[in-house]
Amino acid sequence: MTALLDVYPKTVKENLEFRHELLTACEKDARFAQEMKELCARDILFWIDCFCFTKDPRKAGAILPFICYEAYQRNFIKEVERSINTGEDILIEKSRDMGASWMVLYVYMHKWLFEKGSDFRVGSRKEEFVDRRGDIDTLFEKIRFNLSKQPGFLLPPYFSITEDMPLMRIINPENENAIIGESANEDFGSGGRRKSVLLDEFSKWESNIADAAWTATADVTRSRIVVSTPKGSANKFARLAKGTKEKIKVLTLHWTLHPEKSAGSYYISGGIRIDIDLSKDNQAAFKLWKQGIRVRSPWYDAEDARREEADLAQEVDIDYHRSGSMFFSAKGLSSQKPWEFYTRHHPTAPIPYGKYIRGMLLEVDNKIEFRETPDGYISLFELPKEGYQYAIGGDSAEGLTKGDEAYAVARCKITRNLVASFRGHITPEDFAKKLQLLAWYFNEADVAPENNNHGYTTARELESMSHCKLYYTRKEEMKDGVKMVTPKRGFTTDLRTRPELLNQMAHEIDKAACELRDATLIGQCSTFIRNGDKGGRPEADGEFLDDGVIACGIAGYVIQEIPFKAAIKKINAAQREAVEKRVKMRNGGFGFGE
Repeated sequence: MTALLDVYPKTVKENLEFRHELLTACEKDARFAQEMKELCARDILFWIDCFCFTKDPRKAGAILPFICYEAYQRNFIKEVERSINTGEDILIEKSRDMGASWMVLYVYMHKWLFEKGSDFRVGSRKEEFVDRRGDIDTLFEKIRFNLSKQPGFLLPPYFSITEDMPLMRIINPENENAIIGESANEDFGSGGRRKSVLLDEFSKWESNIADAAWTATADVTRSRIVVSTPKGSANKFARLAKGTKEKIKVLTLHWTLHPEKSAGSYYISGGIRIDIDLSKDNQAAFKLWKQGIRVRSPWYDAEDARREEADLAQEVDIDYHRSGSMFFSAKGLSSQKPWEFYTRHHPTAPIPYGKYIRGMLLEVDNKIEFRETPDGYISLFELPKEGYQYAIGGDSAEGLTKGDEAYAVARCKITRNLVASFRGHITPEDFAKKLQLLAWYFNEADVAPENNNHGYTTARELESMSHCKLYYTRKEEMKDGVKMVTPKRGFTTDLRTRPELLNQMAHEIDKAACELRDATLIGQCSTFIRNGDKGGRPEADGEFLDDGVIACGIAGYVIQEIPFKAAIKKINAAQREAVEKRVKMRNGGFGFGE
């Protein structure tokens, strides 16, 4: 009998014929039917491949036998089964239409049928996604559909399709196992004990409810199964996936694992299309994707053409940042290339385009010098150029090791490109000195530290320093009917200036009007989102940082307000007389100007 485990067909037509032969044999021989039941109980994959069904109204026939793909589904199902048996939480991040919900529910159904003491709870963000009669997209209708397709000898004695599967509840009258449904709430799953709990589409649960439900279910079961496509990085699902505070095993169901979707996979390198050979390794495309390579296929190209950018990131790419309402254009950011670290062989050598050096600034004999060293605090992308003008934006911090970082960005007023940056846990006073040296080095640049909170100290320190032009915010207010303008040292980020500087920076990125160059800054831009929980406020996603974004935006704002202005060269009386003489000579001795 066990030989059946190796020989049953895996193609749809042949598999259906084999199922028909099995059922016919079971109807004729009760002993054979009992052996089939025992075999199904021992091997979940045999039960699924030979007795389980799925329904997809988009495909011809709609009702189809579920036959596990070798590339990923067989291992996935066994991993889910193992996590329940050992009592381990798992998180399943997925592309759309990978069969994740069906497969988890098959494991639940298998234990519900054959293993006493298997009570489960399944939930989603709304009740209509948990159970609604006739809607195959709901969790319970999937269970009802598959159980209704099971032959009688596999179902519990006296089990009634109509009476034992009411709304949000399915009872096994033989072993008293139960599958209970529940919609998202702060007390989700609390009370009683469960073999396992399914939290479906968890990224879409409201933040406070998701946090509370995760805590509440910890005492209910040792096996919590969290399933979802991503939706940004600020939600509980994303935090679990990234393991920022809690460690959990992550299973990934990316579209490159699906044999139909990955057919014809390729990627682009240096403008050349490179085909991926799946004949020897059916996970070759998936492995390349895991390495960060943008894998495509004819199926993916069609999805890319019909979906919006955020939709593609959420439903197909498993991209947490781009699926979370990115503030900056993903297409624009994709053209921003991080420059590579480089060491010059001579102090006077130029910095090659696309490279940056590291070092520190020192004041020596009332002159400013850049000393190159691999562990220097400054990343230098360009040397200062004579006649060029620069602007520096700074976001100050408290300076504590566990706190936010201070971030400074120097930008050229002509090109708007980033020319230098530094960051770290720097005290406001030390940050002021480093800003002053950077400004001095870049032709006495305009310096605009944010003056909120700790930035007040930085701006105050800079006010008394030389070789930098401190930016002052003009504060306008009416006093006794008279408009008064009060200068405030540093850059004030408020309800007016913050949107302006961010929108200007977004426009520059979208139009490729500047080069960001700094890998950390580019990374912060990619995790800068419109936070839906705060009315769409632009800010760092979740626990990511945005100090570099603010510093860069401030520098851009200063460039917009105080643009490049060519210096007017002053001449003395003798030089003026010589110029006038040359002008008269060119005009036949008459004193006409040029």
